[in-house]
Amino acid sequence: MSEDKLSAGSVTSLKSPLRGTLDKPLRHVVSNEELDALCETRREHITEYVWAAIGIAVGSLPGTVALLHGYITQGTAYGFRPEGLLQFGLFCAALSVMYSMGMIARRRARRLRDIEADIRMRA
Repeated sequence: MSEDKLSAGSVTSLKSPLRGTLDKPLRHVVSNEELDALCETRREHITEYVWAAIGIAVGSLPGTVALLHGYITQGTAYGFRPEGLLQFGLFCAALSVMYSMGMIARRRARRLRDIEADIRMRA
């Protein structure tokens, strides 16, 4: 029975051993055509989300304008209908999605241009 037990020296850890750091970074040879293709490839669908949010905002705009016009002209006596409030909520949500996704897309595009310029300056 004592043979079935593993000794402490024969047990290995599940973590992978740490690799040593390199003195200098690895450089890869990339042609201009490959770099252009790499920079043009879109991996996320952020622009599609922005266009969908624009479509929702345009579709809910008439109901939102009617709701706001009624509230401005009649004040607090204006009776809000559920569908008008739903369209107003959709409009506000679409605006927030457009803004946030637009900021993300612009930031990623700028970072991609910086990386591309950095790679081109190495050559």
